[in-house]
Amino acid sequence: MTVTGITYRFSTLSRTMERTLEADIRLTGEDLVITETVRSTMETEVRRYGLSRETADEFLALIERFNVTSWAGKTPSSPKTTDAGSTCTVSFLTLRSDDGSSADITFRETDETTGNEAAEAFRKLYFSTVRNADKISEETIYPGLKECRSIKEHHGPVAAVETDSFSSGMMMGSNTSYTQTVEKIDGKDGTVRVTVRMTRGNGPEVSCSKETESDIFARVQEISDRENLPAWHYVCTDPSIPVDTSMIPLDYTSRSCLNIYYDDSLITGFPLAKRTIGEKARKMGGEKVDNEITQMINECVKRSGAKDELPEAASSPAANTQEPVIPVNAFTGFGMIGIQGWDCVCGAKGNTGKFCSNCGIKRP
Repeated sequence: MTVTGITYRFSTLSRTMERTLEADIRLTGEDLVITETVRSTMETEVRRYGLSRETADEFLALIERFNVTSWAGKTPSSPKTTDAGSTCTVSFLTLRSDDGSSADITFRETDETTGNEAAEAFRKLYFSTVRNADKISEETIYPGLKECRSIKEHHGPVAAVETDSFSSGMMMGSNTSYTQTVEKIDGKDGTVRVTVRMTRGNGPEVSCSKETESDIFARVQEISDRENLPAWHYVCTDPSIPVDTSMIPLDYTSRSCLNIYYDDSLITGFPLAKRTIGEKARKMGGEKVDNEITQMINECVKRSGAKDELPEAASSPAANTQEPVIPVNAFTGFGMIGIQGWDCVCGAKGNTGKFCSNCGIKRP
């Protein structure tokens, strides 16, 4: 295999997996360039960088050093399971050859030591390469549903589906949140667990879980594959476009969304990777799909009886008339994080959090 280019992907993963960097890198020919696309739920940034022949040769040298082409076609080992509340980073590589073929690399096709060393070597080389001095162009785009349908991401099977809604009026304590979750149960094909949760005002959350029979996941999986649902997560709206707010009530707010959870245990180590279908995707043509899956969830909830047995969400009169009490130590250390900025190996300076704002790597 003669490698002519690579696609380097670097993702900062959490339960919501909100930031993904994908870079198309040409390694042969006259027009050597890197096209970097950074996707989030708010916007997509596209940057183009010039690439020197020397740096292109460094990428090719890494491929040869680790014999990466021999990994193509091998079944990768399972990644380490990542806790749902944790954040980590993961790299992927796609090799493109002169015969038009391509091969996806996870860095887990070889032993753990070699794979980790190779992933780190590619990460360091990439982020030392994309410098502002070599930037050719930069633009911020807001992809609609049509554009997002063409985004390719690898995900495991659908493991849970959920409707989540919130409403609030002007009166203190008038807010209400309501969530319906349907999830798979290991070892019980055709049986699902339904959980309904509700919170009113400043009162405690009440919930009820029941099991019921349903083929909802087979049906949602078919829709997900057909519609490329994971990519709907990146649908954005341009904030510069005026929005007519004349019909929006000033004394009431509400929002709702549909969440799809994927079992990515064998891909990234996350057992429940969350993807959200919100109002933006619905308005751009996704309303029919949203309504179809929401109806399936409602049917499961009704069949299980979980909603009927949900305890009344109680809140005391005092809770509705007083401001919520914030513990004195709730923000302990926040100011110190802001003061102690740190520089990352990717070149980003003055980071204030545990993870780099540019590449997502954890603070050393």
